[in-house]
Amino acid sequence: MLVDRTLPLLPLLPFLGFLLNGLVGKRLPRAAVSVIGCGLPAIAFGLAFLAFGRVAGGAEAVEATLGDWIRVGDLRVRFGFAFDRLSGVMVLVVTGVGTLIHVYATGYMREDPGYARFFAYLNLFLGAMLVLVLADNLVLLFLGWEGVGLCSYLLIGFWYKDLANANAAIKAFVVNRIGDFGFLLGIFLVFVTFGALDFEGVNRAATAAAETQPPVHGAALFWIALLLFVGATGKSAQIPLFVWLPDAMAGPTPVSALIHAATMVTSGVYLLARLAPLYMASGFLPVVAVVGVLTALLAALIAPSQTDIKKVLAYSTISQLGYMFFAAGVGAFGVAVFHLVTHAFFKALLFLGAGAVIHSLHHEQDMRRMGGLWRKLPRTGIVFLAGALALAGFPFTSGFFSKDAILHEAFGQGWFVLVLIAYVTAIITAFYTFRQFALVFLGEHRGGDGAHAGEREAEIHESPVSMMVPLYVLAALALLGGFLAVPEFLDLGVSPVGHEGAVLVGWLLGGLGSVAGIAVALELFVRRPEIRLRALATAAGQTLSRLSANAFYVDALYDRLVVKPFSFACQALFWLVDRLLIDWILVEGAGLLARVLGLGLRAVQTGRIDAYALYFVLGVLGLLTMILLSAS
Repeated sequence: MLVDRTLPLLPLLPFLGFLLNGLVGKRLPRAAVSVIGCGLPAIAFGLAFLAFGRVAGGAEAVEATLGDWIRVGDLRVRFGFAFDRLSGVMVLVVTGVGTLIHVYATGYMREDPGYARFFAYLNLFLGAMLVLVLADNLVLLFLGWEGVGLCSYLLIGFWYKDLANANAAIKAFVVNRIGDFGFLLGIFLVFVTFGALDFEGVNRAATAAAETQPPVHGAALFWIALLLFVGATGKSAQIPLFVWLPDAMAGPTPVSALIHAATMVTSGVYLLARLAPLYMASGFLPVVAVVGVLTALLAALIAPSQTDIKKVLAYSTISQLGYMFFAAGVGAFGVAVFHLVTHAFFKALLFLGAGAVIHSLHHEQDMRRMGGLWRKLPRTGIVFLAGALALAGFPFTSGFFSKDAILHEAFGQGWFVLVLIAYVTAIITAFYTFRQFALVFLGEHRGGDGAHAGEREAEIHESPVSMMVPLYVLAALALLGGFLAVPEFLDLGVSPVGHEGAVLVGWLLGGLGSVAGIAVALELFVRRPEIRLRALATAAGQTLSRLSANAFYVDALYDRLVVKPFSFACQALFWLVDRLLIDWILVEGAGLLARVLGLGLRAVQTGRIDAYALYFVLGVLGLLTMILLSAS
């Protein structure tokens, strides 16, 4: 391995931006805040590109160790970074897409009074994510893992004066803590089982344990995989811990793009890929595959009923993350990361494109009040269309190649039922994506009624250059990113299955499914909406629409089974322990006892000599009586 002392600069540069803008940003002009906030991540991207060139050129990995971080008994944890092919791809995505989002934010947030604070949080988020993907051991990864969790709380609740935003931030934080508790237990079990926490040592020990006859640590391997997977489901919003992600839309749109495309939600997928040998040895992968494909289907069924332009994309993110987990579950970890990369391109594009629409409509997010925006926002419409085509898996876009690779790998491994579910999910994805595109950009504008409707429509304008340039770059990546040979470069898990004929059949079926979903959406929302209205008027249509609009009542179920019982238990403990035991018995009871004793003693301590003499005589008589009785 090559030693590169500049490697720690990758997370350090964004962290320096956090310190500068966080401490003195209020006293700096906005131009200086922008240069610090965008320039340092851009430099990190340049350094990452240089390191990636060394790895691509043949080096196994580039590493840097700052020394021992924790050293207690047999436990030794290094503060070390490793830049190999997997972390290299992730770092390029995080810094590259992250820098574009930072540049976009200079235009989107330019009027916000918390401008410097916003960029400080964004830089801290980026720095924590880089620690996560560069860490060479589980404990250091967990530090970055918790860092992105903290930053998600700060950014989702950035406009904290609105109670709904604050509640969304708390929900995201609490749900992720549930997953992180499982992750932490998994780390403990890893050390107890293998005596190591570095990824190389853990993967090597897990593989060796699985190859012995009979396999040793079989149960421990399964529980390690399960506990770490709980953490992954929290960060990557999989069943059952996906409910936080739609509410994360409360933050500013650049936050949504950063969290849902390039950083936090990809952490779980990265963890599975980083520990691929362990998961291959654990026998746990079927659970990962089933959870992934069911999450993809459930979120895809919820998205078509959403009216908020960002919530459609939020449920789409959950669904696409399900595809990545599905790929990992069939052992195709390289393909999972491939879809992670392409998804970062087109989902960042779609979120930022949605932000451009919201910015142009003066923060309107309800798609029912949009429509016809292609005429007013043609440049935004073109880049949004590029992202929509990629998400829908339209032939030869990035999403087409990565999604088809997942289906192809799963089919080759014999997961026929799950492949069918995933294929149906892909068709639904194309449908809801172009439902959104039709509601926003096609048809007539529905922005309002009355005398001022024309004036409001006339105020619609394209976004500034600082917002449009990142959109152009991401549009090119969304269209062409599928030609990147990510799975072959990573060489993780199984290799592509089948021959060229099977690949061509898969492409044909994938393309037909995408085109069919797009065609149905345009037919029902543009050409013949009366068909959709008649279908929704039926009993089945109303039931399905109600279930979808209410997210299949998963949140309501959590509220009834978890939140309310937990709240009741907390209230009961509050009254029984805090109020009754501590306040009334220990605190007020002790005071009452002292008061009663004081009243009794006050009656005795009168200050009169004759009374004291009487008490003395009575005491002596009582003492003599006791002596006489004991003697007899």
